[in-house]
Amino acid sequence: MHALPLSIFAVSAPAPVFAYMAPDIGLGALGAALGVVAALLLVLISLAWYPLKRLNRRVRARMPRVAAAQSEARAPGAGTG
Repeated sequence: MHALPLSIFAVSAPAPVFAYMAPDIGLGALGAALGVVAALLLVLISLAWYPLKRLNRRVRARMPRVAAAQSEARAPGAGTG
């Protein structure tokens, strides 16, 4: 009964690896991983930025018309002394 869990553990346990990895290789791998993460973040930011920029332009384009319509809606002689 106790042999099955022990054999499963023995098969699934990682074996030690005795290898040397130079510091420059490790830094290169770390830099590549950070570069991929930064690229993904920039993709997400750009997917959100350009639609928001376009929406901002549309809103700003409408604002002068709204302000002009409000000023025309006022009484013609209002505010003149």
